[in-house]
Amino acid sequence: MLCSAAGESSVLLWSMRSYTLIRKLEGHQNSVVSCDFSPDSALLITASYDTTMILWDPYTGEKLRQFVHISVSRELDYSSPEPQLSALRSVCFSPEGMYLASLADDRFLRIWSLEHEEPLSAAPVTNGLCCTFFPHGGILATGNRDGQVQFWTSPRVLSSLRHLCRKALRCFLTTYQVLALPVPGKMKDFLTYRTNY
Repeated sequence: MLCSAAGESSVLLWSMRSYTLIRKLEGHQNSVVSCDFSPDSALLITASYDTTMILWDPYTGEKLRQFVHISVSRELDYSSPEPQLSALRSVCFSPEGMYLASLADDRFLRIWSLEHEEPLSAAPVTNGLCCTFFPHGGILATGNRDGQVQFWTSPRVLSSLRHLCRKALRCFLTTYQVLALPVPGKMKDFLTYRTNY
């Protein structure tokens, strides 16, 4: 599967076997500017100028979660007394697939957990344009409009055995294949990222 975001409020998913359109994902209110698949390909994250990130199931087209990108706490952001919405520039998954990094016009890099609506941490970035994790973890790189790259230490995460099993299964099973398994409903919800427990 391939995802394309062409400056519209929707995202297109393409089959790399038949080179045809699979589905159109709609949910953003402004141009989608960045997208990334999770390492197991079971999730898709999209970021938009509308200040939101949406977590999708690319196989069903279902919107799983939405993250709103408001300004960081007043201790870190001295420019505004009230929370401000900030257009997003870039979003990416961490190598283990449990965290996201995002970059916005408010000049902050944020780290998010898939389990929480609020960012876990934030760091100032000047003229940020894109971000990506090192494939083996521990490092996050941001690029800016001036052509400079900054490297950040990111936490190395020891994934739970449950998450590793889910990740291994989702590397070769689609959502529909998981839903057809003869396992309890709670396990299906976990394997399809509807719940984290």
